[in-house]
Amino acid sequence: MKKLITTLGVIALAACHSSGPGATMTPAPTPVTTTGAQTGAADPISAVRGFMTAAKQQDLQAMGAIWGDANGPARDAINRDELEKRELIMITCLKHDSYDIVGDAPSTGGGRAIAVNLRLGPVAHSTSFQVVRGPANRWYVQKFDLESLEQICAQRG
Repeated sequence: MKKLITTLGVIALAACHSSGPGATMTPAPTPVTTTGAQTGAADPISAVRGFMTAAKQQDLQAMGAIWGDANGPARDAINRDELEKRELIMITCLKHDSYDIVGDAPSTGGGRAIAVNLRLGPVAHSTSFQVVRGPANRWYVQKFDLESLEQICAQRG
């Protein structure tokens, strides 16, 4: 019960730090891949794949380079402590054994909505990622729907 309360507290913290039902960030400045000095990804699907890989590997630096908005990476807009707290929450909710990208559609402002199915053990969960184009024509994961991953967020391990 204590673990469930702690997990729910983490989810509540995530909700307090977002401006809607998903994990999101406040505006940022500058361009970005996670290799070299460049951040972001070459295309929306690569941004989601890079973000999912970074989450699975618990690579906070890689997540901070792909998570962002039209102004650039989150790591350039959010102080390090806050960035790491938010990334740890996202890592908890994006736990997966495997995932499949099952949809890609235009979204407002020239972004893309990417539908992803995550599999953790015998259960599959779906979520939607909002990906936006930033500086230097790079793509950033702006947010994803945390509420749809509530069961994963609550699982331990």
